Amino acid sequence: MRPTYILLVIAIVLISCKQRKEHSLEVITINNTRPINELKELILLKGDTVAYDELAIAYLNEKYEEEYLIYSIVMANRYNYHRAYFQVYDCLTSIFEHHVGVIDEETKALAISYIKRGAELKDPESIKYLGDLYLQGKYIPKDTILGRKLEKEGRKLCGF
Repeated sequence: MRPTYILLVIAIVLISCKQRKEHSLEVITINNTRPINELKELILLKGDTVAYDELAIAYLNEKYEEEYLIYSIVMANRYNYHRAYFQVYDCLTSIFEHHVGVIDEETKALAISYIKRGAELKDPESIKYLGDLYLQGKYIPKDTILGRKLEKEGRKLCGF
């Protein structure tokens, strides 16, 4: 009886292990993009917007996310990609806010010029953040009327 019991337990364990393998979960990471060097090349040589967006995802897990600034400048200046204008603003202000402290006047003016250009190109994120800046009076003179107008326009472009 004992050997039969042991064989039965072994059979149950083997069957349950086999069933677990069949129901295993596939883990997908957020950084499921093409190689970073390939993305950089596509951005620099072709202005590939999909590669640019993938690079943003790839840099979420990188130590040197500030490097994204370079590619944002290229996509904005060379290819006039509306989303890149906001990213230039965001990278510039984030670098100062997180690492330096106070943003200097020249860099602030540069950052504001990029977010304004993004808003001119109807980038919803640029419009929304520019509206917030006007409402708060951050980096630019406070203007609640313009701020509310931009927020409303940004929401409309986003569909809510």
